[in-house]
Amino acid sequence: MENTKLRFKFKKLKEFKYLSHLETVRLMLIGIRRAGLNMRYSEGFNPNPRINFSFPIPVGLASFAEYSDVELIDTIEPQVFQDLVNKQLKDEFCIIKTLKLNNKLPSLMEDIAVVKYKFMLSSYDKKNMTNMINLLTSLANNISSIFLMNFNDVQFNKSNIVYLNLFGYTKVLKNNEIFKFKDFLINLKDISNNNYTEVKDFFKEEAYVIRENILKTPLDIV
Repeated sequence: MENTKLRFKFKKLKEFKYLSHLETVRLMLIGIRRAGLNMRYSEGFNPNPRINFSFPIPVGLASFAEYSDVELIDTIEPQVFQDLVNKQLKDEFCIIKTLKLNNKLPSLMEDIAVVKYKFMLSSYDKKNMTNMINLLTSLANNISSIFLMNFNDVQFNKSNIVYLNLFGYTKVLKNNEIFKFKDFLINLKDISNNNYTEVKDFFKEEAYVIRENILKTPLDIV
């Protein structure tokens, strides 16, 4: 049989966000094995399954955009693989989309350059929220590891909610530093407390590679 190489995107929400990277890898491997699929293994004295993942994220951070490449001995269509594996997983930890890898690509850890995080901010006073937005904008201008930051306040008048979209570098590009999520979250909570606002939620929304100065998801380039 021909080997099948697949790239898939999966999510880890709710209690699954507290899994470490190694636990995440282990749980996905269990799902693939229980689905009855045969992974290809490396050669040598200590063979390992031919599977790799995007870089680890902080424990406690929910994600809608984890990625993995896997090589199977079986000939299988991407959707069949996804359906079989998802039957072994939970809705909060499952595969969202799968594509076949026909060309050789850099590893996910090597290729992913930018990650998008979303924060839900809440305040009952628009003046406090405006002040917080101004402070965060000033902070972002002084952090070279932030690729882009913007705000979506269309829901503020109805629900007192503003969404902060932050794109951070995951590797050093053009003298930028790597974005440190935990450090930013600490600063964000300090600023919010001082401005009577609340960080109600946060999660990793997407990951991107850079092709010809354009952000693309790891599935866009397959």
